[in-house]
Amino acid sequence: MANGGPGGDMRRRSKTAECKFKDPDSMHQPAYKAALPDQVSKAFEHSITWEDDIWRADPVDVEEVHQKARRKYFDLLDGVTASRAGAPATQSRILLFHGQSGAGKTHLIRALRTGTHRTGKGYLGYAQMSPDIANYADYYLRRLIASLERPYDPDIAGESGLARLTARLVAAADMIPASEIEKLREATLDDKQLARLVHELADTIVAAPRFAEDNIDINIIRALLYLERRDPRVESRVRQYLQCRPLNELSLQSVAALDPNVGDGRAFDIIEGLGRLMWAVDGAALVFCIDQVEDLRFFDDAEERFQKAVRDLIQIANRVPTAIVVISCLDDFYAQVREPLAQSYRDRIEKAGPVPLYESRTAEEARLIIAKRLGHEAARTPGAVVYSDPSAYFGPQFFEEFSGLSTRRLLEHAQSRLRTQAEEPEDEAQSAPRTEKPGASWLSTLSSVLGMSTERSEPKLAPAPLLEPDYREMWERFHNASEAEIPSDDNELTDILAFAVKLAESEWAGTVEVSTTRLDIADDLPAMDLTIRQRNGLATEVRVFLCNRKIQGGAFKRQLDTALQHLGAKSCFILRASDYPPNTKSQAAQSMRKFREAGGRALTVPIAEWERMIAVREFHAHHRNDPGFGKWFADAKLLSNLIVIIQLLRLDLLGKLLPRVINGGADARTARTMPRPAELDTGAAQIAADPADVTTVPVAAMDLTGLGDTVVSVPAVDDPNDPNNDELPLSVILDEHGGGAKSIFAGREIGNRNRPVTLNPSVLKRHAAVLGGSGSGKTTLALSLIEQLLQRGIPAILLDRKGDLCSYANPEVWRADDNETAERRAERERLADAIDVAVYTPGRVSGRPISITLLPNGINELPDHEQQLLANLSAAALGDMLHLKNSATHQKQSGTLSVALRILGSRYSREVTLSDLIDLLEDEDPELTDLTQRMDPSGKLRRDLVAQLDSLRHRNAALFEGGGESLSMESFLGLGPQAREGRTRLSIIYTGFLGDNENILFWVSQFLSEALRFCQRNPNDELQAVVMFDEADLYIPANSKPATAEPLQSLLKRARSAGLGIMLATQSPGDLDYKSRDQITSWFIGRVREDTALRKLKAAFQSESGLDPAAVLPHQTVGEFHLVQEGLVRSMKAQRSLVLAEQVPFDRIEQLASETRGQDEKQLRLFDIK
Repeated sequence: MANGGPGGDMRRRSKTAECKFKDPDSMHQPAYKAALPDQVSKAFEHSITWEDDIWRADPVDVEEVHQKARRKYFDLLDGVTASRAGAPATQSRILLFHGQSGAGKTHLIRALRTGTHRTGKGYLGYAQMSPDIANYADYYLRRLIASLERPYDPDIAGESGLARLTARLVAAADMIPASEIEKLREATLDDKQLARLVHELADTIVAAPRFAEDNIDINIIRALLYLERRDPRVESRVRQYLQCRPLNELSLQSVAALDPNVGDGRAFDIIEGLGRLMWAVDGAALVFCIDQVEDLRFFDDAEERFQKAVRDLIQIANRVPTAIVVISCLDDFYAQVREPLAQSYRDRIEKAGPVPLYESRTAEEARLIIAKRLGHEAARTPGAVVYSDPSAYFGPQFFEEFSGLSTRRLLEHAQSRLRTQAEEPEDEAQSAPRTEKPGASWLSTLSSVLGMSTERSEPKLAPAPLLEPDYREMWERFHNASEAEIPSDDNELTDILAFAVKLAESEWAGTVEVSTTRLDIADDLPAMDLTIRQRNGLATEVRVFLCNRKIQGGAFKRQLDTALQHLGAKSCFILRASDYPPNTKSQAAQSMRKFREAGGRALTVPIAEWERMIAVREFHAHHRNDPGFGKWFADAKLLSNLIVIIQLLRLDLLGKLLPRVINGGADARTARTMPRPAELDTGAAQIAADPADVTTVPVAAMDLTGLGDTVVSVPAVDDPNDPNNDELPLSVILDEHGGGAKSIFAGREIGNRNRPVTLNPSVLKRHAAVLGGSGSGKTTLALSLIEQLLQRGIPAILLDRKGDLCSYANPEVWRADDNETAERRAERERLADAIDVAVYTPGRVSGRPISITLLPNGINELPDHEQQLLANLSAAALGDMLHLKNSATHQKQSGTLSVALRILGSRYSREVTLSDLIDLLEDEDPELTDLTQRMDPSGKLRRDLVAQLDSLRHRNAALFEGGGESLSMESFLGLGPQAREGRTRLSIIYTGFLGDNENILFWVSQFLSEALRFCQRNPNDELQAVVMFDEADLYIPANSKPATAEPLQSLLKRARSAGLGIMLATQSPGDLDYKSRDQITSWFIGRVREDTALRKLKAAFQSESGLDPAAVLPHQTVGEFHLVQEGLVRSMKAQRSLVLAEQVPFDRIEQLASETRGQDEKQLRLFDIK
């Protein structure tokens, strides 16, 4: 590396400035004035390396700093790229760099990127761990594409890495005639012609011998060929595709040659494809650097996040043989996450030996750093002489004196030394001639260099004018160099906030007045009161609590509970540096909800804002007495653009005529007003007594005078009445104001004075589950809820696997029971008069069959992504029926099914049947042939699929050829022509006639697709229907993934927006998959004794609600349940249903279904009273 490495190259680029003169006759007058030390001091302004700096070479980089780490990296890079020549790289390709804060980790990555790209041996991607990342593979891919869009050459802003890769690909494709490349770039082509050309060129490239062994993803080649068009419209689509983001139908048309991005691992596929292509066309490695890993510490699950991040990095290294992964993090953070890290992961990232990065610089490194900066200053300021020998300014002992300092501190001291020297001669210039002192005669040194004698009589220099300091520049320099340590003690943070609030007051020169008072509430809950008065008449009191304790373990909840006891009559805020509880079912989230309902507000104050407050406080302390600083500070408003300051001081209301607002409370009669001060516009301004009642001025309407171009985003207060707000107030979930006609009576609390347990219908829109072993009473509880909804005009669909739910169509069960009260008999009669019962028997022609479809009616009217979703779900269901597994051939067949169904869905407004699919596959459809060319170039897969599907059709004739009514949610819900005046539809779908479990799952998956279509077409904020899945564990099991699992999970997420409530019921809670539990608000848990079920229920609910299933569930009697809602638990005795569900014989079900068949049939007679 010493001969040709990046450091040597950079060193050759630096030049020392030479003395320049106008002509030989003016030897005593330099053509350029000598730079004064305070001007030279600018060379030592420390610049923090930001992400935008990574892509440009650092002109003052010193190769000797972190030399071991550089050597290790470049040796590895040389080894990886030399493997083409027959020397395969066997060493570990994951490097771990760790060091203290200020060691220069990001600066090192910048140097590695510069060296890598100057030599052309790699393409470097860069990612920081700062964001809250849900899927690391997707995030790594997006950051890699963003990195490739940066200029490749670190010295000039030339072509991007992606453009370079494309150019190398085209250059390597020497088997393609130049005329074809020219046609691709310049010819006038429509989307289909362009797609066909890209297809052909990509196929030619992949088939070429030189690429035969590289296994390159053909879609990556197609995407890069599209970039040769230089068409911004196409480029944006390609970028979106490479980032694995979905494309709508219109976008797909412009890049139709690209196969859809499907599958969970597609992000890895694209990363692998790019890495292999880099190697194939450029002999270059894929280098991926992860920086700022320590930012994960601000999350409560930092160890788990780090393990996931490392797992996906190892996956990249495994899949790309020429990939190098660099991980950079702080020492203490790695020590924190190393212990819980899986041993196999630890072995992989430490195999090459972790490389420590030391913060302190040796004397030689200090000398080189200063020399490099002086040389750079000389090169960029040719109008003044800068002497590049550091000893001329600092003396020979300086570097020994400051060895052991970090680079940042070393530069600060160098700058301070120069400024001290700059002040000394100016003072002496006003007095008698001075005697030069060794080590301090910088003017003598410069005069000697310039050929001038200091002993010669010279004109006396005029004193330099006094200039006001450039505080803006000083602030930027100070802020960039600041290494603010965030206190771990919330009490210290409260002091910082109090000081910041007072400094913000001074930024508004009397327009805002603030007083602060510290409160002594609890040791673990620092708090303070603010009294704010604005010139516009606003006067308000605010109470602030700092709640930074961990959510896990209950410390944060304890802080909140204490705050709830001390709200007082003020507007209250809680401040937190990290995220608030994400799980709405946790106990901490419940306390948050109570706090909001009490009028409190929660603000997140990021670490960066705390650092800014600390930096402003220190900067103000340094300069508060300097001339002109007060005026500059008021104009700069360094703190007034922080969200927390805007919200606490209500800066959004400055300069606004405060509106008259009537308090919306029940006791409100009039609005209190406050006169406007005389210095503002005349006239009365009226405000609400409580600032919380004042509507916040929208951001677009703000007039924050003095903030300049600062863009401020003010968070809105959560409004529980907002229909778009997905969170329901706790009072609604608990139905605290229930008992009215709309509330659903579920039962009575046990041991709490038999208080009624009621449900608000809007809560059932957020889904419910009824769990309990055989004989626990789960069915009668679920049906009781259904019956009450029917009486309130809410239609219901029951999926019945056993035949007991068909009891609602059986007149025998409706007749009077001698042991029941007259009141209960009357209620049952009212229910019978209110409902319209229909029984469906898919798979049985003699009953009331339903025709099976692969895609529902009207799919072509849905958005593109919804069409693709339904096509994928149907293809997966068919794949299960055909027993397609994970082999390469079966995956291609699944992909072909998905593409074919997507084509059919876009063409037909009617239902798509199995016969339609077979016909399309048989007809050699051109669109299908084009889109499946890569998967099935010979057409063999399509022919095989036709044979398999035809066999399936004949084997399951009752399922696919049985005829019957259309599969329609509108019919099931009694909407449109199916509606019966004055009655609410109850549809019971008995699946027992479908045969084996495979057929049932396939049919139910198609029902779920129809339900998804209905939800997309019928958005509704109110509950409009309920679907009950009995034996739900068969549709969404824990240990397998049938065709019903994915669509049911999707329906749980989407049904809420359509007002469609889902109710899951099962007597095998141990077999149910609880991954979607966050989508279900109400859990009724009855008697459970099976150990597996108890363990799963404990894992699902104990941490959130405190419920100990093993302690309470086995001992419940029939009809006793624990209702868990948003982490709150109530023990209750369930209300019995009016109809007792009993097994109905199969032939009777068939008969009942036939009696309800046809739109013109009369209502099924449930009662024969006489």
